[in-house]
Amino acid sequence: MKQVVLAAYAKGNPKPSDFRIEQVPVPEAGDREILLRTLYIAVDPLIRFSLDESLLSGASRMELGAVMVGPAVCQVVASNHPDYAPGDFVEGRTPWAEQAVVAPDQSDYRGPPRKLDPSLAPVSTALGALGGPGQTAYEGVVNVGRLKAGETIVISAAAGAVGSMAGQIAKALGARAVGIAGGAAKCQALLDLGFDAVADYKAPDFADQLKAALPEGADVYFENVGGDVTLAVLPLLKRGARMPMCGFIAYYGIGMEGPGPDHLPGFYRHIMSKGLEIKGFAGIFAGQKGLDDIAGWMKEGKIRFPESVVEGIDAAPQAFSSVFSGHDHIGKLLVRVAPDT
Repeated sequence: MKQVVLAAYAKGNPKPSDFRIEQVPVPEAGDREILLRTLYIAVDPLIRFSLDESLLSGASRMELGAVMVGPAVCQVVASNHPDYAPGDFVEGRTPWAEQAVVAPDQSDYRGPPRKLDPSLAPVSTALGALGGPGQTAYEGVVNVGRLKAGETIVISAAAGAVGSMAGQIAKALGARAVGIAGGAAKCQALLDLGFDAVADYKAPDFADQLKAALPEGADVYFENVGGDVTLAVLPLLKRGARMPMCGFIAYYGIGMEGPGPDHLPGFYRHIMSKGLEIKGFAGIFAGQKGLDDIAGWMKEGKIRFPESVVEGIDAAPQAFSSVFSGHDHIGKLLVRVAPDT
């Protein structure tokens, strides 16, 4: 079977050459372990924090030569654990490998693999709308951003898995959703999902587009990017606006000092003069309440779950690297390792 290992620590944005595909024997499940067949791998950008030689983020650094690990949907092939049976579909943090052995009793902070009901929704949604991205979007919009009906939210990286869900959740709550994305295709995809307005950060008139989309300003800024995008948003935030900080992908792979000029004085000025409320919430998920609400909105047709799928475990390094280089995918980017039927 094939597996993906870390070949080199990333310098700036990850590259496919930072990873290596290895051929190894299929493992066997031991006592209270389960053997899984990997169906889908989620190439989540937060994995990037584990790939630095020197870490500033507090993440657990991966060792060179180690098998990559991240969220995946799998099917149980063999089980020596009473809670799992062959044929069960599960979601959890597992190796980037065609097959893998997992010890549910020794799982990480996320807990043991959760069993999925394929009759409720496609199992791939456990990595998107009904998984970490959906819960993250819900947490940022509902609990951190405290968005209310009639308010306006602006979302950076809105065409991604979290951003596209955040905008749809906002609409389900009766708010106005403005998305920021790169390129005409992504912007049109957001309008098709129900966003009220969009701004293309790759367009030369991006700042004018953003002002036109936010004529009365924004009550909430769902932050995923940082950089020039955030500098354009800050002047358009209302006094007392809330800023759920989900990510800052423009600065991933950069240490404490990025390229100049130093915009921190202006950033502080906006925080003080507008009374902005900024809160990071990495690793905090909305839990079952969020999943139940999202599932209900999906049944009502208020939320769709766009996915972009690439085929085969050999495609995982390129797919992961593309997340940091302006890829053209809409919604959740997945690597399909094996069919789920």
